[in-house]
Amino acid sequence: WVCVTWTDEECKQALKNCYEALPVDGKLIVCEPVLPEVTDESQRTRALLGGDIYIMTMYRSKGKHRTEQEFKQLGISAGFPHIRAFYIDSFFAILEFRK
Repeated sequence: WVCVTWTDEECKQALKNCYEALPVDGKLIVCEPVLPEVTDESQRTRALLGGDIYIMTMYRSKGKHRTEQEFKQLGISAGFPHIRAFYIDSFFAILEFRK
């Protein structure tokens, strides 16, 4: 839970620093909650959106949960051409950013 408490610019800078430090074909592995692209009434969506509100009120008003597409855009903006998400449960995903 690192990216969830940071702004997009802070996440982009951290990802960029990791990208620059990685060797060719290196990987950065991140475990974060990932919002669905389209919200619905499911328990998963309600839990994730509730977590998003918690982050915004308890940690930083500028932190937020992100969708898979938002994580991909952050990764691409930091230089990572390959991003994959592996959903490990109804809340978390393992995000692989590959150089």
